Amino acid sequence: MLDFIRSNAQSMGVKLIFGLIILVFIFWGVGSITDTSGGTVVAVVNGEGISASAYQQAYQQQVEAIQRSNPGITREQLAQQNVGERVLTALIMQKLLEQEATRMGVSVSAQEMRQAVETVDAFKNKDGAFDAEIFRRMVENAYGSVGAFEKKLREELLAGKLESLVRAGIWSNSDESRAFFEYLRQKRGISYAFVPASRFAAEVKLTDKDIADYYAAHKQDFAVPAKVVAEYVKVSPLLLVKPESVSAADVEAEYTKNVSRYQTPEMVKAAHILVPLAEKATPDEVKQAEESMAAIRKELAGGKSFAQVADAHNGPNAAGPGGELGWIQRGQTVQPFEEAVFALEPGKLSETVRTPFGLHVILVSEKKPAGTRPFSEVEGEIRAELARQLGVEKLNDALDALVEDNILKKPLGESAARFGLSAARTDLLSAAELEKTLGLSAENAALVMGTGSGNPVDSALEAGDGYLVVRVDKAEAAHTPELDAVRGEIEKRLKAEKMLSSALSAAAEELKQGQDGKELTLSTASVERDGVLSGFVASSELAQAVFGAPLKTWLPRAFRLESEKEGPGALICRVDGVQEADPAEWEAMRESFDGLLRNRRGEELFQLFLGKLQRKAEVRQNPELIRQIVN
Repeated sequence: MLDFIRSNAQSMGVKLIFGLIILVFIFWGVGSITDTSGGTVVAVVNGEGISASAYQQAYQQQVEAIQRSNPGITREQLAQQNVGERVLTALIMQKLLEQEATRMGVSVSAQEMRQAVETVDAFKNKDGAFDAEIFRRMVENAYGSVGAFEKKLREELLAGKLESLVRAGIWSNSDESRAFFEYLRQKRGISYAFVPASRFAAEVKLTDKDIADYYAAHKQDFAVPAKVVAEYVKVSPLLLVKPESVSAADVEAEYTKNVSRYQTPEMVKAAHILVPLAEKATPDEVKQAEESMAAIRKELAGGKSFAQVADAHNGPNAAGPGGELGWIQRGQTVQPFEEAVFALEPGKLSETVRTPFGLHVILVSEKKPAGTRPFSEVEGEIRAELARQLGVEKLNDALDALVEDNILKKPLGESAARFGLSAARTDLLSAAELEKTLGLSAENAALVMGTGSGNPVDSALEAGDGYLVVRVDKAEAAHTPELDAVRGEIEKRLKAEKMLSSALSAAAEELKQGQDGKELTLSTASVERDGVLSGFVASSELAQAVFGAPLKTWLPRAFRLESEKEGPGALICRVDGVQEADPAEWEAMRESFDGLLRNRRGEELFQLFLGKLQRKAEVRQNPELIRQIVN
């Protein structure tokens, strides 16, 4: 689910969640559960246990993810990937980060969690508002429960906060950025000849033996997995009871009965400018920080806007644009900051406030007193929840009746209609396609695949936010097509291979002539470090060879390359010279490269931080229990 959110996130809020711009803001701790009883833990990290159940769940999830991506992977191939070791390493690192966060007084509040999920587009309804039912449905589908999702999200946010703290003091130097730019944007001028494979199309002659030999050697490439056509009824609480069927009176009564759930705390919207200063700073460092803060205050007094001064002085992870911190409630910040920010009136600047992270000047723009969310704001949430509860009450009866009808082979469409549901039918699908199309687990997809043609699955199957009642209408066994069925595909592949082989041979002959000093018809171009050569698909292999070769020399072999106009072929080239980066381009890209360098330095710094945590840690593993779980 977290990967899905990352790939679909568009709003700045989602970027804030996952560490692109996480504020350097400190939150008070949350404890961890200690379990060091020998037989129930796979590892003990600084006295805190990683339970066997947590390891087994993480291991199984990782294995299932690999199998979904590689349906044909064997047990031996899976073992070669060291999944168990990689999963344990990740859990140990997560435990170390949690321990370090506790030591530093860093935690994630319930309000932060709520703000995080409410900004995710995937959790919003068609009107763009956060929908609690959509949220519940999606996270239960991916994680099994809301609690499991929240645990994972809390871990993500906590790791992001620690990374932001580590990165807080990162700086960039214009000379370094310029040197980095010049390195990346430097090119190599080449002279080249390209031999398209299509030139040899008429020369390629295939025999029946060629085709038969290829088929024998590559049969597995043409294997067709088992497939089924399935008829199914989807059943979920919200399909059984629609939110719009819940009466207004019931919604109002629920709101009145549980109005305390909708109370909101006192909050302030604030911005700050931070001068980093360590808790144990020397007197000279304190003096330097105070002088920096005095200069900042002078700029503010001189008429510059707070946002302008904040952007000029805050580090890349100190705050959002303009120094914005967003809405804050009591209990979320370190004590000195909280006392100052809640004492301020909107529009007023604070005195200089020192926290464990430095010196702050704070501006409050808005305040919200404690209150209760109005009925109009939460009506949709309540209606959806009541509908879900009513649907849950009807769920078991509906499933029992539908499964019974299915076993008796009654028409599924008629059975579904009794509950206001409908039946649907899949195309001819493999197990992996069933997982993707119907939201089935690998285990349940295998159960469907093992059901014979015309037979019902005799139990309801969990799928996404509900259940499926399934009947297999048609089943096709896994098979490999006969040679005649795939002859055309084999001919296409073989012809392409032979044409490319001829192109490589012709190019190698031209290369020999060029190395012997014979004049060749060449084109000129430049190659970038990322392998971009105008008119061709980028090739990192070619770029590596070009940038590693002496000037005025031919590369020692021909390269397989694909022309955007002529298709696959073979390229030979001579490295002629160095093309330095364009100074005008530097002026346009200065800020981008400053940010790129800071980010690169930040990543390196955080890796050093993680390495230090690992080196200092006392870790004991339970190899026998790990082997039992993995095997």
